Amino acid sequence: MSSLVTRVNRRILIVDDTPSIHDDFHKTLGPAADPENGLASAEEALFGSTAAALQDFELDSAFQGLEALDKVEEALAKDLPYAMAFINMRMPPGWDGLETIERLWQVDPKLQVVLCTAYSDYSWENIAERLELGDRLLILKKPFDAIEIRQMASTLTVKWQMTEDAALKMNLLEQAVEERTRELSDANIIVQNSPTILYRLLGEPSFPLTYISHNITKFGHVAANLVASANWARELIHSEDLGKLDAAMAQVLDRHAAGASIEFRLRTGDGLWRWVENRYVPVRDDDGRLLEVEGIIIDISERKQAEEHITEQARTDALTGMANRATLNERLHQAFAATRRGATGFAVFYLDLDHFKRINDSFGHTVGDLLLQEVARRIKACVRENDVVARMGGDEFTILQLDVSDPTQAATLAAKVLDTLGHPYALDGNNLRISVSIGISLYTSSSGVSADSLLDQADMALYRSKDQGRNQYNFHSKEIDQEVLDRFTIANELKLAIERNELELHYLPEVDLSSGRILGMEAQVRWNHPQRGRLSADTFLPAAEKTGAIIALGHWVLDRACQQMRQWRDQDMAPPVIAINLSLAQLKSGPELIYDVLRTTVHWNLCPWDLRFDVTEATLAQTKWSHNDVLPRLCALGVKVAIDDFGTEYSSFDYLKTYKINHIKIAQNFIDNAIRDPAGATTLRAIINFAREMGIGVIVEGVETQEQCDSLISTGSPITAQGFYFSKAVSPRQASELLQIGSIDPDGSSQTASPSSEGPK
Repeated sequence: MSSLVTRVNRRILIVDDTPSIHDDFHKTLGPAADPENGLASAEEALFGSTAAALQDFELDSAFQGLEALDKVEEALAKDLPYAMAFINMRMPPGWDGLETIERLWQVDPKLQVVLCTAYSDYSWENIAERLELGDRLLILKKPFDAIEIRQMASTLTVKWQMTEDAALKMNLLEQAVEERTRELSDANIIVQNSPTILYRLLGEPSFPLTYISHNITKFGHVAANLVASANWARELIHSEDLGKLDAAMAQVLDRHAAGASIEFRLRTGDGLWRWVENRYVPVRDDDGRLLEVEGIIIDISERKQAEEHITEQARTDALTGMANRATLNERLHQAFAATRRGATGFAVFYLDLDHFKRINDSFGHTVGDLLLQEVARRIKACVRENDVVARMGGDEFTILQLDVSDPTQAATLAAKVLDTLGHPYALDGNNLRISVSIGISLYTSSSGVSADSLLDQADMALYRSKDQGRNQYNFHSKEIDQEVLDRFTIANELKLAIERNELELHYLPEVDLSSGRILGMEAQVRWNHPQRGRLSADTFLPAAEKTGAIIALGHWVLDRACQQMRQWRDQDMAPPVIAINLSLAQLKSGPELIYDVLRTTVHWNLCPWDLRFDVTEATLAQTKWSHNDVLPRLCALGVKVAIDDFGTEYSSFDYLKTYKINHIKIAQNFIDNAIRDPAGATTLRAIINFAREMGIGVIVEGVETQEQCDSLISTGSPITAQGFYFSKAVSPRQASELLQIGSIDPDGSSQTASPSSEGPK
């Protein structure tokens, strides 16, 4: 094929209004660029010896579309046309990328184009109407990758060349050109022949697969079938590894997360399994809403097989059969590298048995060895399967606890180990007791320490435990110690607060915007702490979530809210519904939550449809991704469900179609934007119209002014509102006074109660 090339054209035009972008392209494509290893061989495999003979790219710059048009016309006049152009989508104040492409193609239809964009101001339908979406236009999403840019430049310049040759020698090379055109019809051919598989998920709670590269066929799958599947993850991933996938996706949902990385077993078409490394990168818009999740899959089966061939003697401790120091160091460095790539953090525990020498001296080394074996077995029983337990020598052990996103998780494990090792031992006719001292160091992607220094930190924390009296754990940081202590203190006090009746519910009215009629009451918990005074929810709910105390608290709130609803109904003043905020931990409790709702409503002679549960978008997403069916089952009972802070997490609302959502609660910032900005008003109106068409009720949060009310009423849709304009969260007595009247008129006398200060839910 190379003998058919009449001239080499590596001329590329960069069209972008930012000078630094031109510098980046010159660094990547200019003569000084150092091609990525494997690129030359990939080009040679793709294009034959022609690619090896190609010269460096010739780069030219234009900073606006009009300037680009002048350069293209000048190049054609000199018979030195450009082979391709990288064109930015947004170049104010001149033409945007689409108009620039239209103008350039009018004078040079052969020009190959890569449209560079972080996001598009146009739908694909609009682009298709204006441009021919053929093989001469590719989309390159920011941030750019050097190898991807070079691949596109190589592919498209050679494609221009081959097209030119085919036009000149069609009669002689028709069969050869047809074969080459077929090879180049896929603009991602280099990627498709790569061992790396690319894929993309839509940024909505079910995370549907929208694209996966064709080379998934190497694993025996058909890309189109996977994209069409509603359960693509279950089809591809080993059931025992789905938990890791759920944890990774939960991390991606954090709007501050840069990405995630996990390893799992991927099923092949013939039912076998291959180990792969999977890396995610969330793509968000300027407001932080999740648009897409992009990922790559890399086959690491050979690496895994090599690891398995390491002899057991080199990996394990001879006495206990557990991992040894070398294995611990290896796994520690692997966890360190994975976290640096975006995986969840981890914790390192250093354990030392208290006064073990006395055991050896009193009972002999045989009993001492039996004790060490039993200690190893008990520690192993405390951890998860993917955690690592190692004996470092003597009576020292380490634990590598993986997937640790919060110090409370490490503290919980440490407390469990302390308790388990403190139970009596019956060894060779001897009854023994022993305690352990523990030091803990934590590592996250933002930690500025090395892998090796983590063991030193844990060791220093261990000695602090010994200095403070043994039989305890300490973190390497006193600040973390205090944080964990405060969190557990609050959680323990919260359990006592429930028993001592220190908690109370306040109620935030939900009002029909047009009439002022009270349509519901949202229950909000307060804590009358005996030392710290009245605490709003934000001071103790995070600790309750982290420690699991939220389950008991949630049961108390449900019971007390139902009791209040019963009292209001007996007094013939009950609102149509009472709303309760529901946490992710409660949903994860599964059937227990459903039974709790049934038992409590029956106990207070209520119906499930007297309740509404408010859940956030992030909670909804995680339950959807993990196939948690609690919400659908509650909906089947008649419980109403509302999405809290709607529109703040996701750019797509299509997921509402998969849920029986009764209401959406629009966040206050939408109202503020609608007052300040016409575009914000348009967005708010679009959301309200969307909800109306879906048959979903609208509750607007944070209404504080008459101006906001007027703006909402002008939409012409029935709207429920809550906020300071009508009432703050009030005590049960004050709520009863409002319900007795039945409506709230901010300008009248109906709001006779003096509301208390509203806090977080």
